[in-house]
Amino acid sequence: MTPAPITGPWSGLYDAPIMSQIAPEMREAHSSIAIKGLLPAVICALLPALCALAIHPVAETGINDDWSYIKTVQLLAQSGHIVYNGWATAMLGWQLYLGALFVKLFGFSFTSVRSSTLLMAMATAYLMQRTLVRAGIRERNAALATSTLVLSPLFLPLAFSFMSDVSGIFCTVLCLYMCLRALRAETEAAKVAWISFAALLNAIGGTARQTAWLGVLVMVPCTLWLLRRWPRVLLMGGISTAAGIAFVFAAMSWFSHRPYAIVESLIPNNIGLKSLENLVASFLRGGAELLFLLLPVLLMFAGPLRKGNHRMAAVFFGGSLAFLLAGVILFRRHEQEHWLAPFLGNYVTARGLIDVHSIMGVRPVVLHQGMRIFLTVATIVGLLSLLAVLVGKLPRTTAVTDPSAVISWRELAAILAPFSLAYIALLAPRAASGGFYDRYLLPLMAVALLVLARFHQEHVRIDLPLVTILPVCIFAAFGIAATHDLFAMYRGYLDAINEIRSSGVSITAINGSWENDGWTQLEAAGYINDPRLRVPRGAYVFQAPTVFPAGCDGNQLDRAPAVKPLYALSFDPAACNGPAGFAPVEYRTWLAPHATSIYVVRYPASAGR
Repeated sequence: MTPAPITGPWSGLYDAPIMSQIAPEMREAHSSIAIKGLLPAVICALLPALCALAIHPVAETGINDDWSYIKTVQLLAQSGHIVYNGWATAMLGWQLYLGALFVKLFGFSFTSVRSSTLLMAMATAYLMQRTLVRAGIRERNAALATSTLVLSPLFLPLAFSFMSDVSGIFCTVLCLYMCLRALRAETEAAKVAWISFAALLNAIGGTARQTAWLGVLVMVPCTLWLLRRWPRVLLMGGISTAAGIAFVFAAMSWFSHRPYAIVESLIPNNIGLKSLENLVASFLRGGAELLFLLLPVLLMFAGPLRKGNHRMAAVFFGGSLAFLLAGVILFRRHEQEHWLAPFLGNYVTARGLIDVHSIMGVRPVVLHQGMRIFLTVATIVGLLSLLAVLVGKLPRTTAVTDPSAVISWRELAAILAPFSLAYIALLAPRAASGGFYDRYLLPLMAVALLVLARFHQEHVRIDLPLVTILPVCIFAAFGIAATHDLFAMYRGYLDAINEIRSSGVSITAINGSWENDGWTQLEAAGYINDPRLRVPRGAYVFQAPTVFPAGCDGNQLDRAPAVKPLYALSFDPAACNGPAGFAPVEYRTWLAPHATSIYVVRYPASAGR
């Protein structure tokens, strides 16, 4: 039906010449608004890069597991083939190709490969902020919540490694963003496009870290259920999801048959009372660790307590007494050390970052017990404040937006709750075996920040208070300093190893960090001697255990039989057979004690095998 022509005194406004003059101004105004809207996301994306300027994340050695992944990247860049080496349980997938691209552009080095993860960290920060906005959170609140994630002492060091955690959370956030776009797309075609891309891109993205496949396996089907009123969307989205799931199973089958790939079972081999104890303890400490990492936002719920009602006061003080009693019981049993923040102690620890005994001896403590007690109390206050606000049933704020334009709580719950439960279920086997690490909490941290920021906005204050910046900056300062010190420590390891090698000692005669030993094993034999190896058959060679004297650690030498050590690195000069006659190497740190020495000690003669 053709609209009637506009007549009357306003008809001139719609003449083509006049509209041609108005249109550019309207487009310019719209462009300016769009740029301003994206500015917080761009700032969030720049935060990891700005932190890199202070951290100086350079060390030509492996850090945690990334030495194995970087070796695979090196071989991929050289040969064009993915070659596993008996260490990786993550498939790595597209992350390897991104790392190989950086090798092609900048040449091979540990630093050039790790730079590709920094790019992913920046993309994650941008997407996280935009996802929170799509979930109905105001721009400033979304930026503050995103900063809590990106500047946390958990995410930040991972942004400068080649671990697969950042790639995994990037794919998870990307899938959630696309699902939210599909829910609020204006046309049926747009809904089909967003949900189809969510399924197919997540199927590819999960090849970097298999837990990210919960996007196509859980998030996308839940979103399709919410879109069930659109038959065409349901049909096309279902086809894309089925194709994505088929790709997932094909990729898993491919990975399980690759030589020197480590495939883990979803069911622990030995299930018993000890496994159950590990599971409960890991989940309790993991939940406490998650609350600790959320502290900058969690503490913002303490504000309403000043004018709270009787229910809020009862919850807060009743909870405080319960925690006080628990603390007394733990103190009397001398178990309080295991229940002080940081609670899991893998990446974020009382001794800095990654306290996994890379070399012999014990690293200096940087978070002393007084500080750990303070952080634990702050975490409890944050939790009780949140519970008090939940029970207090505060009235909604005046931040009422158009319900048709904002994702409802029901829709968020339909997507996030099944995802979170499925993710926790995937963590259960690791938790039961005692291998539950804090970095596994990153996806749950992203989900929790979305829920907390949205709830605070609707029931406490329209905007998160600017004071939120203070705890974010405190956490960021610790994360930056600890990451700087981590790289300084690994550069110190290299300096000590080079000092030994300058005397003519072979690298295979040095027990450096376990990461360095792993790299030495790969250079010598091509793979790690892991008992979990199934392909090729017979690859694992049993190593007779070596008995070391007290204070002398074999440090996983059974997995690196090419290393036959005569010398070792240690924080303790009296370890093993004592000093080996080399001058200690000192590295400087920003966190106290500011100077730490690495000593070269002798191995027992039997260790050289």
